[in-house]
Amino acid sequence: MVIVLLATGCNPTHQPEQNKELSTNRDLHKNEPKSASQLIEEEEIISLELNEGLFHSVADWKDKETIFYIMNNKDGSTVYTYNIFNGESSIFYESEVPIVRFEANKSHSLFLIHTSPSSYEAELIVLDKNANLKFTTKIESYELQTMWNQIDNNQLFVSSFNEDWTFQTYLINVAENSINENPVDFPFIQWLNGNEVSYLKWDQNAPSLSAPLYIYDIKKQEETLLSKNVVANTNYDKVLSTFELLDENGAAVIKFYDMNSRKLIADMPTNLVPLYSDWAIPFHDMASKGNHFYTFEINDKKTAFSLISYEIETEEKKTLIENIENLPFLLSPTGEYALYGARYEKIIRLADKTIKDLVKLIAN
Repeated sequence: MVIVLLATGCNPTHQPEQNKELSTNRDLHKNEPKSASQLIEEEEIISLELNEGLFHSVADWKDKETIFYIMNNKDGSTVYTYNIFNGESSIFYESEVPIVRFEANKSHSLFLIHTSPSSYEAELIVLDKNANLKFTTKIESYELQTMWNQIDNNQLFVSSFNEDWTFQTYLINVAENSINENPVDFPFIQWLNGNEVSYLKWDQNAPSLSAPLYIYDIKKQEETLLSKNVVANTNYDKVLSTFELLDENGAAVIKFYDMNSRKLIADMPTNLVPLYSDWAIPFHDMASKGNHFYTFEINDKKTAFSLISYEIETEEKKTLIENIENLPFLLSPTGEYALYGARYEKIIRLADKTIKDLVKLIAN
């Protein structure tokens, strides 16, 4: 007993304080910001298991962690939301007719649903984040092309094609609940702002591999030439981008122009793959933050693609993933992930350059 008491008495009196200090340090570490590697480990994506016979596609992002996907059945189509991190799914919208396409505007505040009640009619439905109806209209159409305004998120440009490929263009303003015929006499446009659009002016009488790119002022009804030998044009928040052909062998350059001044701010050499009568434009997208541009690039031997990133301000080009197919690619609102694949059935985590099945299809 004496030995036990002596041993107890010899315990350092500061031991509880040391334990308290260690405990406090652990609590402090809990509140410290996690490293990128720790976040990657914790944010594990949960794959979605769906019936192969009913799955239509993953449609778009709702927010940084939620996607939309479409299922078909004999009674029409249903749009679901799905949280890729916790696996929660819920019905967003049900349609009695097939859904042709689903697209979010730039701010992911409005969502366009295009249904096809008949072969010669298109119904356009615009919903908000809570699936409240904000706008709807029907247009006679054999084929339809739409383009959200990335600056004024309430505006939507619509090109309606007849069976003989004659067309009519419309301008929808969701906030004003209006649809008007548009004076722009070209069906494939890109927005620059609320009043201006850009388009490639192809010569229908003399087919060519490239065309001049013009900027059109809708109010003034005036057009201005920006660049020649352009094969594709995509506009973003602050940047206008073009794929411009340099020679008949496919040597090309991707140019980036300031949206306001229209001055060239960067250019990235690349290669294009020829098709029968034109050039295959690789899928591409740009992150809103940081001006990181992503695209698929063919190698010099034109045997395989790589996913590359290009930082416009520093003009730094990086190869992220080699030997990858050139398939549809859509960045998340934060630019951390990208939907990928013919039906966006896969997801790319850009931080660690990994590809995972977002959808796992189960046989009937």
